[in-house]
Amino acid sequence: AIVRERERGNLELLITTPVRSWELMTGKLLPYVAIGLVQVTLVLGVGSLLFDVPVNGSLADLYLAALLFIAATLTLGLLISTLARTQFQAFQLAFFTMLPSILLSGFMFPFDGMPRAAQWIAQVLPLTHFNDLARGIVLRGAPISDLGRPAAKLVAFLVVALAIATLRFRKRLD
Repeated sequence: AIVRERERGNLELLITTPVRSWELMTGKLLPYVAIGLVQVTLVLGVGSLLFDVPVNGSLADLYLAALLFIAATLTLGLLISTLARTQFQAFQLAFFTMLPSILLSGFMFPFDGMPRAAQWIAQVLPLTHFNDLARGIVLRGAPISDLGRPAAKLVAFLVVALAIATLRFRKRLD
């Protein structure tokens, strides 16, 4: 969204507003977080109704985990938008981060069977930690309080990525 606004010239309007950079970044995130939670509801509904997938843990815990994951992933998108100058560059950078996320998170391949270097890279990606949270809550019925380590890693990623994106975003045209 930031790159698109820069390309269309709408970023000038945002620059003239009295909001601070972190407020602008947070404001860009919130609507997409809400849309992401609606998508989680749809996926859970379809999984439950069509495929009889049971959720053994608390739905509130699962939504909290999903909220952390969605916010962290969207913050990564904000960070990418501060690095890219065009939408094409942003799409390329997003693809460059999303493909390793899927392949290295343990979603498709066993995490323990990966080379140690791939595991280290995967520890930086939010999907790795969301997989741990989702498996713990959905399959084992664990409360999120028992899954503090992956939740803390998602929060840390969110805070660090938002801080970097906020610092990189300048309220001026260059």
